[in-house]
Amino acid sequence: MPAGVHLPYDNFATPRFLPQQAPLAMPTQRASQPAWPSRGRINPNMRWRRVALLACTLILTAAAWFAPFDLFAGDGLNAVEIAGLILFGPLFVGIACWFCSALAGFLLLVFRKREFLQLENIPTPLNPPRTAMLATIRNEDVAAVYARLRLMDQALARKGVSRNFDFFVLSDTNNDLIARHEVEEASRAHASGSSGFFYRRRLDNAGRKSGNVADWVRNFGADYEYMIILDADSLMSADLLTGLASAMEARPDLGVLQTTPMGVGGETLFARNLQFGIRLYGRVATAGIAWWSGDESLYWGHNAIVRTRAFAQAAGLPRLEGPAPFGGDILSHDVVEGWFMRRAGWGVAMAPMLDGSYEECPPTLIDEAIRDRRWCQGNLQHLGLLRATGLHWLSKVQMIMAAMVYAAGPLWLAFIAVGVSLRVAQGAPDAGEPWFQGSAEQILKLHWSIVLTVIMLFGPKVMGAFLILADRRERRAFGGALAIGAGLAAEFVMSAVLAPLRMLFACRAVFETLAGVDTGWNAQRRRADGATWGETWKAYRWQTAIGVATLLIAAPYSDLVIWMAPILFGLLFSAPLAMVTSSVTAGDITRRLGIFLTPEENTPPFALGRQTQAQQTDAEELAAALRAS
Repeated sequence: MPAGVHLPYDNFATPRFLPQQAPLAMPTQRASQPAWPSRGRINPNMRWRRVALLACTLILTAAAWFAPFDLFAGDGLNAVEIAGLILFGPLFVGIACWFCSALAGFLLLVFRKREFLQLENIPTPLNPPRTAMLATIRNEDVAAVYARLRLMDQALARKGVSRNFDFFVLSDTNNDLIARHEVEEASRAHASGSSGFFYRRRLDNAGRKSGNVADWVRNFGADYEYMIILDADSLMSADLLTGLASAMEARPDLGVLQTTPMGVGGETLFARNLQFGIRLYGRVATAGIAWWSGDESLYWGHNAIVRTRAFAQAAGLPRLEGPAPFGGDILSHDVVEGWFMRRAGWGVAMAPMLDGSYEECPPTLIDEAIRDRRWCQGNLQHLGLLRATGLHWLSKVQMIMAAMVYAAGPLWLAFIAVGVSLRVAQGAPDAGEPWFQGSAEQILKLHWSIVLTVIMLFGPKVMGAFLILADRRERRAFGGALAIGAGLAAEFVMSAVLAPLRMLFACRAVFETLAGVDTGWNAQRRRADGATWGETWKAYRWQTAIGVATLLIAAPYSDLVIWMAPILFGLLFSAPLAMVTSSVTAGDITRRLGIFLTPEENTPPFALGRQTQAQQTDAEELAAALRAS
């Protein structure tokens, strides 16, 4: 047993892979309490940036809203038209805000890129401050988790800074068979790692992931200046890890510095499409958010560096009053921890230009829906904090914006229903006559809002593609201009046909949450390869039924069928689309065709996404044992 190991900790099932205790007080915070003064210099530009974003959003919304209002108001507004105009407002505000924010990020990356924090501008310290790498797991593929941790350990060893980083695997696993496998992997890593490798499993899973991290802080936090939070699928480069610590040293007022993880390791068609889209426009989107949010930005809970003492001082989460899903443990805890740290005066900033941060994407649409169901409950739960005092006003705006991401699903469904009702109420035109009897100006007004909506939705993706095409090095890393164009076109098509399915999944998530259904706490599936027809039909039969019903209503009106073609196609063929997009074979075909290529696939930074044969065998044996148990 290594020197300095402290054995009996209450609630820890396997204490033999733990260092000497270094307790750090972490009091539970109240939802309402006074705010502390900011610890850093307040950027005077933030006010006008936020005013500019709001003004541009409202101008675009008014421009889109006025056309249908003017068209419908000519002969008076009926109840259905009023409902449509009321629904259109908040929906377009969200789209316009997303577009304006991304446009700001695009312009900054074109003209003022040097203003963003970049690795080449961060001095490499000879002796980085002690940093803990916290990997939180629950019933995960253990071999894959440790494979990623070993890659980071080896990269840190090559850089000569292993002694400054310790890895902690914090387990909330409730399956004893998986737990035994965790102990085996922990033993190997503890014996062979260049950095310190430690492991402990909690017997009491109070507080879920946030409680797990808080337990670590209270037992070991005093020995570490910083902690870098990892999800089970996280991977970060050594340059980024040391760069984050250096950036925090240069900004003693910062409590959190959040990176932008890029998707890697995707094998199914769905995962490859997601990781291409994130890689294509993720930087544009996050650069815009960083521009107007400043030190009141968002903490996503992983692939971020956190000042340990600041976290201990301010981020101890309370339990909310009442039962789940709106009470109890705070589900989407990370953003709340960020809001509480900002309330205590610490800055929470984003660093969109820091490369080397990676995670895996959901392999199928169902896995994405399961993840979003959990996020939906968490985002709606946050609305209970709107009455809390001391929080920065932008934190409360972010609560509303996050809830609107999922509330948009039911709103879009209602808006489509209103549109169909308006068309049906007009009746079918006589043979040979156009369905809309109006002037060219009225026809233009009819199409104006639709065209503007499409531009707002897809504009950020085009901006991202433009930036890549304009940079020779990045263009080559993505496989060339032809590959980028093909990937962009394919991403447009997949986004369009999957949008109605995502809308219905969002509706279901919102309705279940409002009905009091708790999402629970389960491990996320990170690998998949297709599904049987029976499984797929069972999962998507209700979407198909809605598509059939919608088609029957729209069938007498050919123009309505044409306008709703993407929605109808996505719903009617939801089961086949799910089978194709969840297929590894389909993903391999697009890879060979040069579609959805990313720099990480073309030039992997350090063996991303591929397990060794031995690790794959271990994972398969564990899965077989679990099925038999």
